[in-house]
Amino acid sequence: MKFSTAAAFCSALALTSAAPCGQTQADPEIKDGDVFRLITIRSGSPIQYGTVSARNRGLIVNSESPQNATCTRDGVNEAYFKLDDGSLYLNTQETELKFFVDRSGMGQGVMQYTSGPPVRNGETTGFAISESGHLEFKGTGFQACPDALGGGYTVWLSGIDEPAGIEGCLGFVAKAIKADIPIACEYTQ
Repeated sequence: MKFSTAAAFCSALALTSAAPCGQTQADPEIKDGDVFRLITIRSGSPIQYGTVSARNRGLIVNSESPQNATCTRDGVNEAYFKLDDGSLYLNTQETELKFFVDRSGMGQGVMQYTSGPPVRNGETTGFAISESGHLEFKGTGFQACPDALGGGYTVWLSGIDEPAGIEGCLGFVAKAIKADIPIACEYTQ
């Protein structure tokens, strides 16, 4: 079997960057206001190199249903984000959608977005991209739970083994990839 130089390069690039060939490498220098997307890293699992989309006020890995969004580019089924002073937002054109995490016993690490105030115990600041290029919340990573309405995995903060009683959750690294083209979307909540 023969491999071309381009095929060998793409294979090496995909392995070293944790991104499929032809896509931008992770950038640990993403600054406030820069637009980025996320891919999930969990070797040997169904969410390895997973796509993260936004739907039903939360994040979904490998959604089998399209986002409920109108985007500046047709056919987009992944979410684009930006950070601002420790807060995480969906990259939108008009309606500001801000993420919160509820680490209380009631919330168990739920992560959602809202156009209004967060739930009572919701925390909106503490999101950052680590030196390794991973999105984290106050130094904690995320997990994907196989319960998404319409297929896929919902995203929760790591730390609770079975949040809301959901079994089979998988911890993952949320690799931030700086967007070459900053796509904005308007989401139905």
